[in-house]
Amino acid sequence: MQDNTCPEQHPAHSDATDPQALMLEDQNIEDFLDHLAVLGEQLFANGESVPCGLMSRRGNRHLSVKSSSETAAALNEIHHDVGEGPSFVAIAANEIVVVDDARHDARWPRYFSSSAVTGFASMLSVPLKVGNEGIAALNFYARPAGYFTSEKQRVAAVFAAQAGKALEMAMRVARYQDAAFDMRTAMEARTTIDMAVGIIIGQNRCTQEEAFEILRRASNTRNKKIRDIARGLVVHATGSTPRTHFTN
Repeated sequence: MQDNTCPEQHPAHSDATDPQALMLEDQNIEDFLDHLAVLGEQLFANGESVPCGLMSRRGNRHLSVKSSSETAAALNEIHHDVGEGPSFVAIAANEIVVVDDARHDARWPRYFSSSAVTGFASMLSVPLKVGNEGIAALNFYARPAGYFTSEKQRVAAVFAAQAGKALEMAMRVARYQDAAFDMRTAMEARTTIDMAVGIIIGQNRCTQEEAFEILRRASNTRNKKIRDIARGLVVHATGSTPRTHFTN
């Protein structure tokens, strides 16, 4: 039997708009977020230009705003600056928020009164489910009123479901990378401090505890971190920056 399904009704399943395939291609989460916003704009590429923005926060970090274009960036930044708008409600309520005509919508007056928003009557904010990794929402903007029909909302929801899974994995990987970086930094600092303690012991014929106390006092006196004092001491004693086994 012939398949009469229209391809554009299922864009999230095509290679061109597959967030999970995109995750495997990008080297870091910032690239992934940038490309995800661009991917979102392609959902409705066959009709009216629909800029797309992505608002996300990973763990306790600051809210990140990514956009598919300069127009989307301006629209998204207003959300961030005024602290109100459909994306905040979508994230808080974990549900799709639709604006059929911003000219007659009284829910977010500060947001709708912005000059950048004027001219975009329709808006659609779709939350992304990223588990405990953070929060996120995709924001779509269209000039005609009533643009985001129930069918377009369904298309965006299908895309968001896949994007949420990919973003959750990307956030989890980034969290592990952050933890590994923090651990490596701590180990490098500890090694440099141990090297400095050894130098002080050799110079002053003191105990390890006394050598560390000398470092601590120097840190308090100069208002610098102990690891910075230790690095300076090693450089002064050896003539080169300390290298550890954790340095590439």
